[in-house]
Amino acid sequence: MILRHFLLYSSEDQGITEVHKNLSFQSRCITSLYESCFSKFYTTDIKQINVFCVKEFPKPNLIVEGSFCDIEVLYDVSEFLKLDDKEKKEVILDKLKQGIDKVVELNNWDSTPFDDAYNCVKKADYNTNYVWKKPKSSPNRNYKAEVFIEHGLYSCDIYLAVKDKNGQEMAKKLVASEMPDELVFGRHLGELKWLSNNEVALFNYSKTNYKSLQLNEHQ
Repeated sequence: MILRHFLLYSSEDQGITEVHKNLSFQSRCITSLYESCFSKFYTTDIKQINVFCVKEFPKPNLIVEGSFCDIEVLYDVSEFLKLDDKEKKEVILDKLKQGIDKVVELNNWDSTPFDDAYNCVKKADYNTNYVWKKPKSSPNRNYKAEVFIEHGLYSCDIYLAVKDKNGQEMAKKLVASEMPDELVFGRHLGELKWLSNNEVALFNYSKTNYKSLQLNEHQ
């Protein structure tokens, strides 16, 4: 089994749907970045680690059920909500590491890949910005289009961008802004497709709708 996913939750989040009041939503930009930094790691029975922040008396042991591993760490989330954005990202990574370190210790795993992922997040300055899948060339090969993701604490912004042969950006357009959770913003990510030499479209996951960028609109 391959360990691929890491999530940070709060016992206080249940029933709270507002992103700015919810640690679980805000933490996803950092846990997602950690996942992208994490190298392939084989385990006997764990594919996901869930770190739960609790106000008091965290359980010292971990619970593994259905290949999901739950671990608790001590943290009052009301303090988190008072922090500025940079501090929030630092705390998210710190609490994630606390939980993961406990799992690593209890399983007697090699800590190297976990430490490497932690340092990778810091090196990226806690910014989860990336190109989704591969860029696509226009039919006449004059341009390349890409889907650029800016995954932040409070939202995930999805852009269509077009570059010329020299890599210079010709146009960029915000096509969606959603809650910072893949289950929500992932519905916009289906297929990147050129409709003509001057128009590129991002189809939604179900391929039933699309948002497009026309070069002549931006020149």
